[in-house]
Amino acid sequence: MTLGGIIILLVLVASLITFIYLLVLTARGWGVLHTLLLSFLFIECWVFMVFSAGVLYRRGGWLEQASKLEAQAIKAEAETEKLTWGSFEYGADLPNAIVPVQGELRRLTADRGRVWRRLELASSDGGVFKLEMTVAAPPAGDLGADPAAPAAAAPAADVAQSLPANLVVYGFAEELNSENQPLPTFYLGEFAVTASQAGQVTLSPTLPLEPAQLEYIKTGGASTWALHELLPLDSHVAFAAAGSSPTDEAIYGRMDEAMLTALLQGIPEEKRATVLQNYLRDGTRGNDSDPVPTRWVRVKLLKEYSTDVDSEQDAIATELGFFDKSGRSIDVRLKRGEEGSVKLSPDLNKRIVLKSEEADKLIANETAELIEPVFVRPLIDYQEAFNRSYVRRHEIRERIALYQRDTAELTKANQAGQEMISFRQVENQQLASDLGNYQKEIEVLKKEAALSEQQFVATKATIGEMYRQIQSRVSSKR
Repeated sequence: MTLGGIIILLVLVASLITFIYLLVLTARGWGVLHTLLLSFLFIECWVFMVFSAGVLYRRGGWLEQASKLEAQAIKAEAETEKLTWGSFEYGADLPNAIVPVQGELRRLTADRGRVWRRLELASSDGGVFKLEMTVAAPPAGDLGADPAAPAAAAPAADVAQSLPANLVVYGFAEELNSENQPLPTFYLGEFAVTASQAGQVTLSPTLPLEPAQLEYIKTGGASTWALHELLPLDSHVAFAAAGSSPTDEAIYGRMDEAMLTALLQGIPEEKRATVLQNYLRDGTRGNDSDPVPTRWVRVKLLKEYSTDVDSEQDAIATELGFFDKSGRSIDVRLKRGEEGSVKLSPDLNKRIVLKSEEADKLIANETAELIEPVFVRPLIDYQEAFNRSYVRRHEIRERIALYQRDTAELTKANQAGQEMISFRQVENQQLASDLGNYQKEIEVLKKEAALSEQQFVATKATIGEMYRQIQSRVSSKR
């Protein structure tokens, strides 16, 4: 019990003793009824005081909590405004707010083409896949829409019109992240839209799917799909760590090693370390041992420099791509129009990084000054890489099939040779047995021949002796 509770208890006991004392003194003059009523009044007063004290105590607690919540609400409103619009203080990092980030996201996704997400796989039969669509994709390059807002449900007719027949799309399996957002996790292949009606889309692969892709779909890994009109572009900053900013030591920011390690798990172990290092070194200081395609140079301009960035060709990315072979923009959405020439002044405090061969030209004519070499990972054209990988895998499969056939023929020949060896071994054993018997017979014949020779010599000698006896008898009779 607290000190306040002890004091209240002592006051209650003292008042009770005083009340009993006064009640005993006045009881003779009041009577029983007045005494009982006075006792009830005393009890009610104390009960009322206890409840009033409890209400006052609770009211004080709620007032204190209300004051804290009000302060938290004011602070939350200020934080919400800051997170929405950013800080207006000088030198504040505005891109960390919602509105600036949405603007940056619109600029990054302006040339990606249309994307349809959360398509549920209804059936797959004989390489034909039917997907159920529930939301429609916004038109490509629509900067008026809020990319952070959830997609609104659309009627089936509008959905069908947003994905026309004969359109070539690229499929990715989706998974929900911790924030319940769908993210592409596995490339399923290139498909053509053969039918699109009543909110159902039928896809057929433009090339036979790989066994790994078919197995991924068969095992239920692709329950929901994302369809891209254009394959996502490779990027340097896409693999930078969250919150990392470009610096002179890392022009694209610090690379996220944990994310890259997780993404590169599918690469064979003997190549994984090299590939990981290429991603981690992206944008850092280079050296003379780096491959030629990765050699870039950071320079400082000494004179004004201008260059054309627009190509003479006009097209959209789905027709001829984004840039020509010289790096000039083809896509009309990326062109600068009348300002196709970009001018750089030496007084601009900008980080300028060029390919080594282009930088050498500027350094040679004293337009720029060398600062340091930079390692820049060559970006990957995923469409070309997937096609090249597809062709390469099929070549490997054909070679494997040929090797398997040759191996089967060699196995048959080896088996036939083993059977012939076994047969010849049995025959050799039989011949060895016959040879032993033959040698035994020769020994017996040799012994018989020697015995016959001895008998012949003895018989010859006996006959000679008999002949001499006969001759001697004939001579004696004459």
